[in-house]
Amino acid sequence: MIADKLKWNERHGSRDGFNPPDIYLRDNLHIFKPGSVLYLACGRGRNAFFLASEGFDVTGADISDLGLEALQQEAVARGLNIRTVEWDFDEPEALNSLGLFDNILIINYKPDASLLRLIPLLLTEEGVFLMCSYNEVQAAKNGFPENKALYFNEFIDCFYEMQLIDYNRFEDPTGFRDGYIWRKQSNEK
Repeated sequence: MIADKLKWNERHGSRDGFNPPDIYLRDNLHIFKPGSVLYLACGRGRNAFFLASEGFDVTGADISDLGLEALQQEAVARGLNIRTVEWDFDEPEALNSLGLFDNILIINYKPDASLLRLIPLLLTEEGVFLMCSYNEVQAAKNGFPENKALYFNEFIDCFYEMQLIDYNRFEDPTGFRDGYIWRKQSNEK
């Protein structure tokens, strides 16, 4: 945890300004369930600002206290209320204490199996999970770390309790990416 925190604090501490929201998120926001969003690996919060400005109750979780501090300062400057939680990626079960969310978002982070197992448990009924990151094409062409890249169809059959409603491989101005959207199944028979 300490090495990861130091790495991300160094990265977030050296940045100025905020990038626009993720294109895949922006283009698929209409699929989100109204209400709350848990944004995992939120960094400095570019997507948190977008979601909060669209009326969502946003909680951002990240390992970098400097990234979360920058997010909070910018949220105040923009007049947005965004909750932040310092979260150790090696302890996904700590997310259980946050309660349930209507939506979960992961952008540019490849979750491990232990985190993926928790996702359906953290979602309300009919909740939406959107995940988008760089793929193996980005790794081959642009040096993105292969172990952090998403691979073709890698998460298609990831959840039995959630319905995959979109899988898309695409290129945007940031690079080659894979995007997934799932909806948690209703308990009604």
